[in-house]
Amino acid sequence: MKLGYLSMLVTLLIWASFFLSLKGGVNSNLTPADIALTRFCVPALLLLPLVWRARHQILSVPKYYLVGMFIGCGLPYLLVAGSAMQYVPVSHGSALIPGTLPLFVSGIAVILFKQPLSQHRVFGLAAVLAGIFIFLFSNIQHVESSIDAEWDQTKGHLLLLLGSFMWATFTICARVANLNALVSAGLISLISAVTLVTSIMLGLLPSELNSTQISEWPFEELSIHIFVQGIGAGLIAAFTYLYAINRLGAERAAAFGSATPAIATLLAIPLFGETPSISAWIALSFISIGSLIASNIFMKNDDSLTYQPPAHKAKT
Repeated sequence: MKLGYLSMLVTLLIWASFFLSLKGGVNSNLTPADIALTRFCVPALLLLPLVWRARHQILSVPKYYLVGMFIGCGLPYLLVAGSAMQYVPVSHGSALIPGTLPLFVSGIAVILFKQPLSQHRVFGLAAVLAGIFIFLFSNIQHVESSIDAEWDQTKGHLLLLLGSFMWATFTICARVANLNALVSAGLISLISAVTLVTSIMLGLLPSELNSTQISEWPFEELSIHIFVQGIGAGLIAAFTYLYAINRLGAERAAAFGSATPAIATLLAIPLFGETPSISAWIALSFISIGSLIASNIFMKNDDSLTYQPPAHKAKT
């Protein structure tokens, strides 16, 4: 159990860096597709041998779980999150994706798997929900009065909520698929990399790197994204989060992960000069404290939600 919490702590730090990296990409000439290249190509190449050796286990997993993992954690998710960061600051993205994650995960578990919710988990999720509403309301008050600015922020918020739902889908599917963490990370990266490169070559996704000479590429900036996105999010966080899911349960890992907003927001202040309002800090406090309560770390008894998916158990 302690290793599960340690894995979640590492994941939190990398997730915060993930949002900072996305925002840094928005502030440059790089497109979401370029950021996706740094995210998926490195782990796809490094983990390919593991994926190949585990091909029989992968084939034994129901296809809809694999599709859910790809959509929720692969290229579709990154494009949605990267596009959203064009319209909102780091504090918005880090609050609305991991912040609403426990709500979506618990909702899926209750609706599809008929799982009960304990009283303290309901209280924690209610605090997260209250924090999200306060956060959105406080930021709406600071939006410029122009209709275009309001629509841009609304569009960013909708994309972030979609991204959170996608990530929740991945969390549930990864839990019931029961594949090795690195195998799952490698498979998602491989499918995403192949889909991404094909889409760029066919002109379906715009890419600054594809339209410029190699000598003109911003290698210093790309190296940062490769380290944060490819190695950090693609390898380390992919393993630590899936490990935490297996040790702590999907709902607890998701709830604990919604403490990311406070970390990302603090880091965004010196990096991008994004200083949230007092009401936004209050909202972030609600989200972080609520996530800790919902994560069950203060309870001696384990009431993590369980799942009864169709008969399947892949070997690890």
